[in-house]
Amino acid sequence: MAMVIHEEAVSHLVTNLLGEYMNFIKAVILSLLLTSSIHSQRIPYNTIPDSFYEKENVKILVTDSGLGGLSIAAEINEKIKNAGVFQNVEVIFFNAQPHLESGYNSMESTEEKVIVFNNALSAMDKEFSPDIILIGCNTLSVIYEFTDFSKTTEVPVVGIVDTGVNLIFSKVNNGDAKVILFATETTVEQAKHKTQLMEKGITGDRIFLISCSKLAGNIERDPESRLTDSLVTAYVNDAVKNISDDDKDIYVSYNCTHYGYIDNKFRKAFSEKNINVIDYLNPNPFMVELLFNKKYTNRYDNTLTTVRVVSQAEITPGKIGSIYDLIEPVSSATAEALFDYTFTPDFFEWERVIEKQKQ
Repeated sequence: MAMVIHEEAVSHLVTNLLGEYMNFIKAVILSLLLTSSIHSQRIPYNTIPDSFYEKENVKILVTDSGLGGLSIAAEINEKIKNAGVFQNVEVIFFNAQPHLESGYNSMESTEEKVIVFNNALSAMDKEFSPDIILIGCNTLSVIYEFTDFSKTTEVPVVGIVDTGVNLIFSKVNNGDAKVILFATETTVEQAKHKTQLMEKGITGDRIFLISCSKLAGNIERDPESRLTDSLVTAYVNDAVKNISDDDKDIYVSYNCTHYGYIDNKFRKAFSEKNINVIDYLNPNPFMVELLFNKKYTNRYDNTLTTVRVVSQAEITPGKIGSIYDLIEPVSSATAEALFDYTFTPDFFEWERVIEKQKQ
């Protein structure tokens, strides 16, 4: 017997199928929107959630464009032993300088710096799976928010710029105090410290940015060299041009992680100019304090720590010797890790980025 399908039944069937298809499409769109919402609610930059402190074992990654941030890793490794926040802590310092002969401040454009640092961050995340990333470098901190990594990562990331801004503001927010910020070329060009301080109400005429070309590299090679001395003298001379006899409250801020290593040289240079500096501000130790949330201290009687140093760029014996002597009094374990560092020349891509930008 032949089956007769009425036009009305076919229409009803098609309507049902279309309805189910549309419901499926709506479900897919809703899923995508929810996924997008989740991504848009990722941990904000410079925020450490309670979920980090609630962990028993953590991996803390400190990165820098050189060896300045190693002082941060050293302080973390020592101070966290007695804080009782975690049971086991692995501290990793990663030197994100692309090559011994190439650094971020020598790159020709911000775009190059951003792409190369993005590659470094992605490689760090994949290789180390850190529970938190501390950018112990002002240069890299100011470009971090331009990276694709910053828009997709679920790992808490803290940059040292905000730490420095908050430290400066705590000192100069009253009266007519002025602050001199010594920093690298990239940090000065981006002027993020000055912008944020002005947003907090500090007028621009109270903030002086001094670009210190080549100083960080010379500190790594030999902090006690005549060249390091002459560079400090030259940059302090530039700074004092902005100071008048009526300026009484002067602060100096080290907005490159390397500069704290030669605090004594800056103090001597200002003293020779008869400039009375109220205080010399080093953000490095204050960044370390972010890890010690009082709510979670003393959870454990003992904290076992390990530390290692990994570098994309070769670290010459001369640099190791110079930084070793500066780090060893703070953390002998970190100094030894520097001596036995892991050299990873192909950890992340950078050469093709530079070549592509030149084309």
